[in-house]
Amino acid sequence: MANLFKQSRSKQKGKTSLTERATSKKGNARANAQVAGLRFGKSKNAADTSETQKPNTVTIEDLDWMGNGVVRGNPMVFVEGALVGETCDIEVLSSKKKVINARATNILSPSDERQAPFCPVFDVCGGCQLQHIKPEAALEQRDRALKVMMERHLAMKPHVWQAPLVGPRPQYRRKARLAIDARNPNHIKLGFREANSNNVINVETCPILVDPLSALIGPLRDALTGFESARHIGHISLIAGDNISHLVIKHTKALEAELIDAVSELVNNSSSINGDVIELKLENKQGQIRSVGRGTDMVMNTVNGCSISPSANDFIQINKVVNEKMVNQAIGWLNPKPNERIADWFSGLGNFTLPIAKLGAKVQAVEGVAEMVRRAKDNAQQQGIENVEWLHLDLADKTNVEASLQQGFDKVLLDPSREGALTVCHALVKALPKTIVYVSCNPSTFSRDAKVLIDGGYEMEKAGVAEMFPFTHHMEMMALFTRKQQ
Repeated sequence: MANLFKQSRSKQKGKTSLTERATSKKGNARANAQVAGLRFGKSKNAADTSETQKPNTVTIEDLDWMGNGVVRGNPMVFVEGALVGETCDIEVLSSKKKVINARATNILSPSDERQAPFCPVFDVCGGCQLQHIKPEAALEQRDRALKVMMERHLAMKPHVWQAPLVGPRPQYRRKARLAIDARNPNHIKLGFREANSNNVINVETCPILVDPLSALIGPLRDALTGFESARHIGHISLIAGDNISHLVIKHTKALEAELIDAVSELVNNSSSINGDVIELKLENKQGQIRSVGRGTDMVMNTVNGCSISPSANDFIQINKVVNEKMVNQAIGWLNPKPNERIADWFSGLGNFTLPIAKLGAKVQAVEGVAEMVRRAKDNAQQQGIENVEWLHLDLADKTNVEASLQQGFDKVLLDPSREGALTVCHALVKALPKTIVYVSCNPSTFSRDAKVLIDGGYEMEKAGVAEMFPFTHHMEMMALFTRKQQ
């Protein structure tokens, strides 16, 4: 399921990345010797060993926030697939001066927290990384690791840390992108990509996806099989809304009418059998999307009676339950009052904007994707929400940020991409809004940005985890900053 998620493991950054491979077998042998020599009993002067070197054996002391096993020492060792208390053989994947990344190859003493993966392709699929640990234990240990990280890096006081926001496990994901290999139209592969590979894994269902999306995968492959123009399909998106689900085929050249008819029949039959309304859409090479059917707009309800209407390529929060809890928590922390000026930056389709505006605040919503701004504005008007200024701006541009802040805001909400909001945070410590709520999908860039705010006169009053992506390395978090009294 590598491309099920916005970022695959190959894009994870920082000390805990497990995808930096040694450039040669000799390099890996040296790294294995380093582990053995520095940590596990061999002489530091031990010569490089051959490929037949015995595996290193380690005992895991902790989990990091990504769910990797940790062995403390110099260097630190991070082990993919290992749990606290387990003794295991490891293979070194990469080695730096202070950090070694490895994976468990043989579990010698399994933890009581270990479970059998519930997905038959877990070992090869790139979408989930943590099905081998009971979800309650994974959340507890990763939550604690993030708390310790914030205490260490930001001098956070323990009482600041809030209880995590949780939702269903599994069957939580309401959007996915299916990979396809149709080089042989009579033997199509449809599913997700292997970890760190472009190879497509055939799957019948995906237990992470909500119904009816999961049940569509196998029948969809059958419907496409035998059509030559299936070669022109780049990928297929599945999105589940509250009123309808969309199946969107991205194609680079025209598709056969018979192929379109076959998929149309599938979605119509699925709607009749399951009672879930599914609609087929086609997206051409230029990104233009047309409906095969009524063309019903999708509705995703948020809170305060608000909703958004995403298209296939829009960013959305993929976990409905956790998203609603996040929006409610953000509103509670912001405590918007009528006529207060609030900035919602990196606003997307208005996931946070609309419920905040519904409470009477005057909101400036800024987003970097022009088409999303247009749709968000239209959607707000349809819901009778008029107290929002919608702007298309690049918030990595210092000039844009400083110009927008000149309007003056009482409170600010940030929900940036994994790159964070460094430029914005540097500007905020000069503009000094009294309250900032930061929603982050990357604790590493959050920690960097939070330090700018704290050094600039803000206090982190509340912070905590939102388990948006169970069974994966990814973790969402939220924090409330208030301006210190001068």
